[in-house]
Amino acid sequence: MGVMAIDSGVSLRGANETSAKLRKESRDRDELLDQLLNDIYHSGAILRDYLLENEPARAERQKHELESIRIRMTDTLREYGRHVPADGRQEFDGLVSRTKSYWDSQAISLEWNAGARRRMGETFLREVVIPRRHEVVDLAKQITALNQRDLDSGEAGMEQLQLGFRRRFNRMSVTALLVGFVLACVIMRRVNRLETETATRFAEVEEARRNLRRLSDRLVIAQEEERRSISRELHDEIGQVMSATLVELGRLECATPGAAAWRERLATVRSTLESCVRSVRDMALLLRPSMLDDLGLVAALRWQAREVARRSGLNVKMITEEVPDKMPDSQRTCIYRVVQEALNNCAKHSKATQVRVFVKQDEDGMWVSVEDDGIGFDPVQERGMGLLGMEERVARLGGLFSIDSTSGSGTILSIRFPLPDSQPQLSTNGVL
Repeated sequence: MGVMAIDSGVSLRGANETSAKLRKESRDRDELLDQLLNDIYHSGAILRDYLLENEPARAERQKHELESIRIRMTDTLREYGRHVPADGRQEFDGLVSRTKSYWDSQAISLEWNAGARRRMGETFLREVVIPRRHEVVDLAKQITALNQRDLDSGEAGMEQLQLGFRRRFNRMSVTALLVGFVLACVIMRRVNRLETETATRFAEVEEARRNLRRLSDRLVIAQEEERRSISRELHDEIGQVMSATLVELGRLECATPGAAAWRERLATVRSTLESCVRSVRDMALLLRPSMLDDLGLVAALRWQAREVARRSGLNVKMITEEVPDKMPDSQRTCIYRVVQEALNNCAKHSKATQVRVFVKQDEDGMWVSVEDDGIGFDPVQERGMGLLGMEERVARLGGLFSIDSTSGSGTILSIRFPLPDSQPQLSTNGVL
């Protein structure tokens, strides 16, 4: 398109320059011929007055004026000769010859005195001057027609030039359209190929994401199952064995006679064993509190709150409602783990003195919130693995996770699970 635009501009400029040149040359030639005709007519009028003039002084002025007209006509013919077309050279030469003959025929009359002019002037004017003037005028008219014919020829040439330009422009336009169409086809094919490749890569990424999500779900389920299994083993096997050992130590202590030192050693062993039993029980509860399966979510959260308050000295308040029995186990476990992680973060990092845990159900679903009055933080800049893990747990189950915190104003962590089939159940609020 750029080449076509440049070529069109150059061709149009050349055509316009050629047309302007033809018109200017034709106009200049017409002006010279008009000047020549005017001088001929004017010279004829002055010559007539000269031949009929009786006053010598006036006749002398008319003779000088005729000489000036002759010189001007000579200059006009010389100027016209520089612009005459090649095919009009013969007519121009005839015009020069007849003009010279016209003036030569007048030369003899310019030598007459007043008497000679009175005797022969009228006859000379009628028989010599007027016929020769008519010959010059007819020849000038022929040259004018020739000039017009040359102009018409130039105009025809211009029309052919413009026709050729239009044909060339049309060819270049068609070529440009064809090239553009081929280029568009190539581009569309390439774009379609890229779109296909992009869709394939996107599908692969989505499949990989789904696989990772399924793997994450299976890992979380396996983790919870492993915790549940280890908790039961600790509680049912090791805990029971250690409890039986405590019973036997009590019996041994009662059955051993005398020896206060012996009794004291048995009491020390029993105290140590009781401490181990408590540690095993705590480990089992931390891994997977049996009350989460046996007594439900609220009881497990209250126990977790008591443990955090006992270990850290925080004032933890639980404000809860009864959760529905048909709440999925995965959601109960997720809520418990999120609250557990949030309470541990409050105890370790927030420097808070009071924490409130809200668990309630409304018509939109289950809502859980953990609020503290600690120092706060920037969730965007200081989001650690714990928060990311909580958010991933909630998102995996289709819940909503949000955290609102600013420096010096505490933190509010909220999660919500939609329960479209559940109805809210009212119960008394429990405060720990």
